[in-house]
Parts: sequence; C-alpha cells; structure tokens
Amino acid sequence: MPAQISYTSFDHAPVTIVPVIASFDSEGHIRPLYIRIGEESLKVHSFWVKPSFVNLIEFKCKVIDGDCLKPLAITYHQAECVWTIPKRRKYS
Repeated sequence: MPAQISYTSFDHAPVTIVPVIASFDSEGHIRPLYIRIGEESLKVHSFWVKPSFVNLIEFKCKVIDGDCLKPLAITYHQAECVWTIPKRRKYS
C-alpha cells in the first residue's frame, strides 16, 4: 500500500477552507473581521485566541448572524496562509 504524503498542515484534517478578511498589524497580531461560509458573510463581533500548535492560530469567535451572536471556531494556518473551519458533520 503506497504511503500518503501530506503537503499542508490541513490535508488530512476534517476542515473546510474559508475566505476571511482579517487585519494584520506590524507587531504580528491578527484580527479576523469577516468570514464567508458558502454565500453567507458573517461579521466577527468578538474573539479570543486559543493557544495551539506551531504555525496554527485558533480563534474562538462570536459572529453576527442576523440578530444573533453565534460561536464559530476558525484556524489560521500560518505556513500556507489559509483559514479553515471544522467540517460540519452529516447526521443520518
């Protein structure tokens, strides 16, 4: 059986790549501003950074969805400059 080679930090993780508009300051701080999931654009109301592995920054966010604040976890993969969210589970 041939070996599977991983080329990124998220190849085999159950995640979905999403576009994020973020602010990066000169001291290296990152602030996610907007997240697009499918056709929906969500504004980040607040967040905190969760300590994580090297080259990964996890953000625990509250996003504005209509009149509600909803939790959303996003991860920034520094080496690839890619944002991901956990894949939604399909229930049968």
